Amino acid sequence: MDKGFLLRWMTDLLGWLGLNSSDGGFKSLAAALVVIVCCLLVWWIVRFVLLRTVRLKEKISAPYAHLIFDAGNLKKIALTVAVIIFYVLLPLAFDPDSDLGRLVKKCLDIILVWMFTSVLNAAVRTIFEIVYKKRKSTGQPLKGFMQVIQIILWLFAAIIIISILIGKSPVKLLTGLGASFAVLSFVFKDAILNLVSGILLSGDKMIKVGDWIEMPSAGIDGVVIDMTLNTVKVRGWDNTISNVSPYTLTSGTFKNWQGMVASGGRRIARYVEVDINTVKFCSPELLERIGKVELMSSVVASLPEPRIQTSNLELFRIYIDRYIDAQPWLNRDMTHMVRHLQSSDTGVPLQVYAFTNTTVWVEYERIQASLFEHLMAIAPLFDIKIFQRPSGGDLEKKATIEEIEAIVG
Repeated sequence: MDKGFLLRWMTDLLGWLGLNSSDGGFKSLAAALVVIVCCLLVWWIVRFVLLRTVRLKEKISAPYAHLIFDAGNLKKIALTVAVIIFYVLLPLAFDPDSDLGRLVKKCLDIILVWMFTSVLNAAVRTIFEIVYKKRKSTGQPLKGFMQVIQIILWLFAAIIIISILIGKSPVKLLTGLGASFAVLSFVFKDAILNLVSGILLSGDKMIKVGDWIEMPSAGIDGVVIDMTLNTVKVRGWDNTISNVSPYTLTSGTFKNWQGMVASGGRRIARYVEVDINTVKFCSPELLERIGKVELMSSVVASLPEPRIQTSNLELFRIYIDRYIDAQPWLNRDMTHMVRHLQSSDTGVPLQVYAFTNTTVWVEYERIQASLFEHLMAIAPLFDIKIFQRPSGGDLEKKATIEEIEAIVG
């Protein structure tokens, strides 16, 4: 709207009312009241019209209508329009060269800066919510970027407001702040580190909302439920909420399990330790016994002569591999094998290396437990003993057997 048109229109209105803002006393006060009433009327009309559009969001099928026609944002726009109208008509109500006129103008400048910043922040928040809903499936943490933009907007607003109060140019104020930046950076070191770390976490996509992360040094093990520039909220498996700073994550080492979840398979890499004293070549009786097992009948039948040079540990390893290959939970697109690890004083570690076709924690643990329960139960069939350190009960049992043998002998 043309500023000259508003001034001419208000001058004619004041003249029609018999008021002149240049006169002193009552007439000047009356002129100010008329301008204020007109601005309030404009504010009410604009607010009424904009709030009527809120009802449109129920009739519009647009997916983001409820965000665009937000009542709080529309009220801020209406108030900003009213303040702008009052700023334009200010010369009709107050003498610009008087102390009161300069004070009112300075207050209006501050209010305008504040209102414009509030409207811009509301626009940024609305855009963020629209973009976030579009990309919700990716879980990308956009909230950090939104907070950076909002911080920058409010920082500029604060600089402009301070420059208005002290009557200095914002450029000069920025120059003065540059000299004290070293002091400010020392005082707000933690906040700056968290700000930069939060941007790194979001920009490099190290973690996002919904990821399962584990950081033993910080006692973190759970799912990320929220991310901001200064904190990451993690819900633990016991439903406790842990808050960790972004700097703690970027400066330390944490494990993100999301790759495992996305792959569709979770690794089993557990072993049993075979007592090395039970490893031996198979006797004909042992081969006959093992050959009766469905998964091993073809293996025993195809052994090269002399078959007695085949060890029971080899057959046990082949059985485990065949048993795993026959399971419905095995992810066949990923590596699976049975291998020996470096032997030690506790025996020969026989490791199962495979991936399940589910990443659900409860199902994974059930599968893993069932597998090793079967292996421990089937081991005696191969004359193999799973290593276990002797306990008091074992020693007591051994002593009792020796006593019996001495009596019988």
